[in-house]
Amino acid sequence: MPPDSATASSTLKPAAGSGRFSALQGAASIAPERLRELQRLVAQGELAASAVHEISNLITLVLLNAGLLRQKHGQEPEIARYVDPMLHACDAASSLCGQLRNLSRPPEAQPREFDLVARVQDTLRLLQQVLARELVCALPSLPLPVFADPAHIDQILINLVLNARDATTEDGRIVVRVGAVGEAAPHRQPRFLEVEDNGRGMDANTQRQLFRLFFTTKPAGRGSGIGLATVQYLTEQSRGTIELDSAVGRGTRLRIVFPPPEVPHAAPT
Repeated sequence: MPPDSATASSTLKPAAGSGRFSALQGAASIAPERLRELQRLVAQGELAASAVHEISNLITLVLLNAGLLRQKHGQEPEIARYVDPMLHACDAASSLCGQLRNLSRPPEAQPREFDLVARVQDTLRLLQQVLARELVCALPSLPLPVFADPAHIDQILINLVLNARDATTEDGRIVVRVGAVGEAAPHRQPRFLEVEDNGRGMDANTQRQLFRLFFTTKPAGRGSGIGLATVQYLTEQSRGTIELDSAVGRGTRLRIVFPPPEVPHAAPT
């Protein structure tokens, strides 16, 4: 398909280190342009790690003081009116710091087998409270075991849904699907987690940069450019692939495909 085409569909296999910061190994065999890009990412990662530490300390101070104020004067409407948004903002800032920390110095994954359907259902219940969008869930009625880090699945889903929210207007529609790839012997088929929106969609140039760290199409101050980079890194940790289908004016579909559990168990947790 021509590079300037407004419609594109692709499967992305995350490259090691592309969604995170890691030591530069085998630098001599890397093209000069790529080496400079990696060096820049490493420098940004070190800066982000230092900044996250300092910002987290400041957030903790604000959170503690706001919490004390809420505890002592929370019954007064005028106090709660100002304190509650402070607490919500601190929670959001802490979440952002966590994503930056994971990208700069990723924690070790803790995979286990669990029911992907139940996990997605629980996360969507929380997201429904803050989305302000029509959210449609297409989930199978039977459990679907997957072997991954449950916290990684949560973060992947949250980032994909919030990204879909930002791509749509207030009357937008977001569809979340879970299933097995192929109908024959579903317990042996790869599993997928898919988020689709009816937003503005993306051209081919945007799609090529979509998972690049700090890349964002949002206005200044509204996008960090780390959400989808996080999705790529966590997908890599789960030995998965990313399928992207988008077109300008048609919306976007992002599908994360996970391998089936290698060793079947009686029941997922």
